[in-house]
Amino acid sequence: MKDEQLRDKVAQLVQGKTMSVYALLLTRGPLGVREVARTLGFSSPSLALHHLAKLSEMGLIEKDVDGEYRTVQSVSVGALSLFVKIGSRLFPRFLFLVTLVAVMLVAYLILFLSFPLTGEDVMFISLSATALVFVIYEARRIWKLRPI
Repeated sequence: MKDEQLRDKVAQLVQGKTMSVYALLLTRGPLGVREVARTLGFSSPSLALHHLAKLSEMGLIEKDVDGEYRTVQSVSVGALSLFVKIGSRLFPRFLFLVTLVAVMLVAYLILFLSFPLTGEDVMFISLSATALVFVIYEARRIWKLRPI
């Protein structure tokens, strides 16, 4: 239960610009205060420092000996819970479903399609194409929610 309470607390505090700072550090690695401010278009480095301090207080990031901040703990809260981190990039979870449905449809068209088309062929192709359009639409909507 303690982990759930911590997650709720982090979810309340890591929102808006603080979420953007955290996502930036997750994807780009260690950055200085000025780099964070410049990358996210903040009006001053002190605004970036404020958000970095909030993240540091929560134990999500720390300052290294070079004066750069890096993530020490990865949490999936808010908009970040809709993404999977692979390497240094964030991908919408729906992207994997898009890939699965597209491969399934292409494989069927290559391996199992018979001519003349049967009712089963038409049904499978139409349902798969509809599912593919739906998951592409959802993946695109989620992509627009990315924090950075």
